[in-house]
Amino acid sequence: MSVSALPAELLRAFREFGEHGGSAVDGALLVSRVVKPDTRADWCREDLRRLADRAPAAADAEALVTALREAGFAGAAEGFHRAENSSIEHVLQSRRGIPITLGVILIGVAECLGLEAAGVNFPRRFLVTLGNALVDPFEMALTNEGECRAWLREELGGGPSERDADAAFRRAGPTDIALRMLNNLRMLRQAREDPAYALALTDCQLMLKPGDCGLHMDRADIWLTLGSLDMARQELELASEHASGRAKAHIRARLNALPRGVSRSLN
Repeated sequence: MSVSALPAELLRAFREFGEHGGSAVDGALLVSRVVKPDTRADWCREDLRRLADRAPAAADAEALVTALREAGFAGAAEGFHRAENSSIEHVLQSRRGIPITLGVILIGVAECLGLEAAGVNFPRRFLVTLGNALVDPFEMALTNEGECRAWLREELGGGPSERDADAAFRRAGPTDIALRMLNNLRMLRQAREDPAYALALTDCQLMLKPGDCGLHMDRADIWLTLGSLDMARQELELASEHASGRAKAHIRARLNALPRGVSRSLN
């Protein structure tokens, strides 16, 4: 059994982004290289500027969203769960994508126009703020918190608590956006029973968020799927080092519950 690995140069780029920061577009371009190694970053940036040039003069949130919608940008009705929908280059070319990639394009165009824009880590559907306006990139239309809460209640068959719903509107910085894009790719890979590649994607995530307890726990689960008890123990030990209170106790319990046996060999 072999474990997939991404190029060392790409991992270094993720680490530098995590350490020094950058824009939402910078992070999305790194994720795009995971999907499409020959991603043309310069072309993507130029296309964002071209889209900005086509927007109305002194465009506000509504005018910009309308301009992008009229340019053909919309949610991917077909092939939603394809990896290329996490490539900003692919979505710029096809004009179809998932909420977060469309959201990054919206943020990128807004920044070219000097408009204040940020991501919102809303569950199940990424959102964007443009000034005081809230945008649903998948519909490429303005929305509001009430509509989004109602949509989430319908999706969850009951809805979250008020506290959880309020937390759903917290701003997502560029690193948060890149982490969420990588999570999307991980879920696709795990759904296709490709845990080795899913593990490689967590390498990128740890470059962005070193020592994250949740990531180490996820890696432990993946190593167990790959049949390596030793590596699973190592990941849980690392998770324990970065946890406290009940979380730490839970991790120690998981460690104690691991079977004693010989891992399958990895090569």
